[in-house]
Amino acid sequence: MTQITRRSVLGAIATAATPVKFAAAEVAISSTLDERLAAAKAEIIACLTERYGVAPEDVGSERGVFVFVPYPPESVEYDGPAFYEVEGKYPNGNKWCTTLWLERVDYQTVPGFYYRAESRWRGRLEKTIRLKPGKIRIIRRRDDYPNA
Repeated sequence: MTQITRRSVLGAIATAATPVKFAAAEVAISSTLDERLAAAKAEIIACLTERYGVAPEDVGSERGVFVFVPYPPESVEYDGPAFYEVEGKYPNGNKWCTTLWLERVDYQTVPGFYYRAESRWRGRLEKTIRLKPGKIRIIRRRDDYPNA
């Protein structure tokens, strides 16, 4: 009876994984130059989209590849109570973006202000939250918001 040790299991796993890596390398080498360039361009675009959160514009030509990453939209100033498109971050780092009714409210006991934000759907109030001005970014004013 053969004993199965940890070392023999790890060796078998490493041996089984090695041909997969060589097979992937052979496919990359055996593909045409145009296919390899297209795959590399697609990978660069995917990485830039993941980093900046905006899909880059691809302008290709015969002699080169140009990838332009657009700037995120400029933030605008608060201009009275209205619907605004607002962007913020969850505590885990994920971004959120939605349209909220914002009203600026001054604190009564300390200097400063906060935004009272209301989420509305088909004219009805869904929820009201407080937003700190340093934690959000106002993207644009939405005077044409259909769910008012």
